[in-house]
Amino acid sequence: MVAFFGGIYGLMGLAWGWRWLRNSFFPFVLFAFCIPLGGLIEAITFRLRVLVCQIVEMISHLILAIDINRNGTELMDPTGNYHYEVAAACSGMRSLVATLAIAMVFALMSFQTWGKRAVMIASAVPLAVLGNVIRMMTIIITADVWGQSAGNYVHEGGPGGIFSLLPYVPVFVGLILLERWLNKEEPKPTLPLEPRTT
Repeated sequence: MVAFFGGIYGLMGLAWGWRWLRNSFFPFVLFAFCIPLGGLIEAITFRLRVLVCQIVEMISHLILAIDINRNGTELMDPTGNYHYEVAAACSGMRSLVATLAIAMVFALMSFQTWGKRAVMIASAVPLAVLGNVIRMMTIIITADVWGQSAGNYVHEGGPGGIFSLLPYVPVFVGLILLERWLNKEEPKPTLPLEPRTT
C-alpha cells in the first residue's frame, strides 16, 4: 500500500511537476492513516489500554466509591456483577489513529507555524486517553447500577451507535479549545502618548 500511494504520488509529479507535488503533499500524508498497521504498534496501544484501566480504577475508588478490581487490561466487580476487558479495538488502534488524523487535519488547516502544529498533533494522545476513560467510566457506572447487560448495551453503542461516538467528544472539544488558546493574540505594547506641541 505504501508503494501504491508513493507510485501514484510520483506519477503525478512526472505529469504535473514539482509545484503539484508540493500542493498535494498534505492530502497524500493522510493516506498513511488508511494503511492497516495490525500488531506493529501493539506495544504502544497496550500501554494506553493499561493507562486507561489504571485511571478508571483510580476514579472509581477515589471519587465514585465504586469497588472495582483491575487485572492488567481487565476491569471487574469483586462480586462478579460485571467483567470487561479493554481490548485493542476499543482503546488502542481505532481511537488513537482516528484522533491523530483529526488532530493533523485540524493543525495543518489552522496554523502556519510548525511549532503550533506539533502541539496540536501531540495533544492527540492525551485526548485519545481522555476519550476512552470517559467511555469506560460510562460503561462501568452503567454496569454497576444496572448490571452486565446494561453495560454491554452501552459498550456495543446503544441506540444507533450513539455511545460509540463518546470517545470523540473530548477530542473535538479539546482540539477546539487548544486551537483558540494557541490563536489567542498577545496584547500589543502601547506606546506612550507624546505631548501635543502647538
